[in-house]
Amino acid sequence: MAGFNNRPNDIADNLAQNVSNVFSTKQAAKYSSGARTILKINGKVVGFAFGISWRIQTQGIEITTIDDYFAHEIAPQRVTVDGTLSMLHIPGTSAGTELWQADALNFLFQQYITIEVRDVNDQLLFYTSKAMVTMRQEDVKVDALTSVSLQWKAIGFQDERKPELAEGVQDQVQNKQPQSRLQQEVGNIANKLRNFKF
Repeated sequence: MAGFNNRPNDIADNLAQNVSNVFSTKQAAKYSSGARTILKINGKVVGFAFGISWRIQTQGIEITTIDDYFAHEIAPQRVTVDGTLSMLHIPGTSAGTELWQADALNFLFQQYITIEVRDVNDQLLFYTSKAMVTMRQEDVKVDALTSVSLQWKAIGFQDERKPELAEGVQDQVQNKQPQSRLQQEVGNIANKLRNFKF
């Protein structure tokens, strides 16, 4: 088992174990690292990108009640996905030429892009099929390479965990024909009348 075992004479062994877990030459290293990560946009490997970050936020609102100092419940509202992408500027190759970001003429018709991040052993880390670049910032310095930072937003995502309901949620499959809301309300009223005792 890797990690520090607090034995005073094993400092070199502890250090070697922890470094080997990050910089492993094996196909299935214990920890993910940037050097092992493969980034694809629209199914194409991006060789001039050197960093990507994403944020998945579940927005929630507190539902309060009278005479209670604490919230009665936290109700989820929506899930938002956004992030940044860092890369180098190669003349002739940019977010515009790769059709990642819209220009002044086609921004109303710009297609979504796909962003896929995988580990070297093909383990999925992040994927979205509906992303849009919302801002591009370039930094040109006399003594450094030109760097580009893209900000993007996405609708939905996938990661290592397969989307599924939380434990304890009753998932009942109903083989019923689709009904309008009016039919459902009429059915609810009829059920209440049937169960009403005179």
